[in-house]
Amino acid sequence: MRKSGSSIIVFVLVGFAVIGIGMQLVTNPAAFFQNVLVWVGGAVLFGALLYFILTRLRGRSTGGSSSDMQKYKQAVKQSKQKYKQPKTAPAKKTTKSAASITKASAARKKRSSKDRSRSPQLRVIEGNKHKRKKSSI
Repeated sequence: MRKSGSSIIVFVLVGFAVIGIGMQLVTNPAAFFQNVLVWVGGAVLFGALLYFILTRLRGRSTGGSSSDMQKYKQAVKQSKQKYKQPKTAPAKKTTKSAASITKASAARKKRSSKDRSRSPQLRVIEGNKHKRKKSSI
């Protein structure tokens, strides 16, 4: 199999880099670690700077993101108000007769007018009712 000329050059450069790092580590380890820390610190600073610049630009480019978020929060607030459960006082433990238990279960089975008013709100989407395909022809 043939190797392209560019891959041979890459392997040679990587080999020289490994040899150079190994020689510096053997001859002067303190300078090597100092050099590594400087490079890592520079990379972290560059990454942080790039991150903050890109997030700030992305926030401006969307334009309506803050108003969309306000609308979303308002919708969540309305939904919570609509579906919130009323807080009931903790019931005292007492012994109930069988008649009171059956009355309570019968009362639970009947839906109150309040429950009926909480039916889900459905939106009618108008479509093209007149443009149906004639499959029976």
